[in-house]
Amino acid sequence: MDTGILHTHHLLGVLLLLLVGTPVVFPKWSQKVRWAHALLDSLLLLTGLYLLARAPQAFAPTYLAKYALVILAIGLALLGQRRANKRLSIAAFFVLLYAYGLSLQRDWLLRSEADRVATWQGAEPSEALGQALYAQLCQRCHGADGRAYYRKSPSLHPIQNPDTAYWIAVIRAGKGVMPAHPYLSDIQLQSLVLFLRSWQK
Repeated sequence: MDTGILHTHHLLGVLLLLLVGTPVVFPKWSQKVRWAHALLDSLLLLTGLYLLARAPQAFAPTYLAKYALVILAIGLALLGQRRANKRLSIAAFFVLLYAYGLSLQRDWLLRSEADRVATWQGAEPSEALGQALYAQLCQRCHGADGRAYYRKSPSLHPIQNPDTAYWIAVIRAGKGVMPAHPYLSDIQLQSLVLFLRSWQK
């Protein structure tokens, strides 16, 4: 469900971006799209609040900046429509475009993580490699000791499912709001699971 809400939120953001730009290209449509604007604003707000309650890093500086920019963009867009001011509508469009770019930063950060751990390999799985990977990829949400630093991150004490294949699948594909890590090698994945199992001893 979380993934569906996230995709819906992104889609609403794109639609709102198009709607904010409509009065700039088609000034006569400004009043005709006001109801659609209000509907999209409401849905974007509702899905955003849901994700705010679920996301492990909802109050990180990047996300706080995004929230402020979205509110500013919506205010500028509504003001531009009421006053038939094209400059305000253009400003709202670019502010919202920038905010949407910030919302995609998570993907850029994940690509950056992939680059940072690409050389962290070994001839065979090891707890030491797993610990290094955990500190880089998992600690900010699950905590240094695996006991859930953020509200919605599950504690990893004890491991709920002892099946190694299950944990490798979760780490590789993600689950709920947890991002996927498809770039990890088999040895890296097995090392992570070895490290997680070290807490169960």
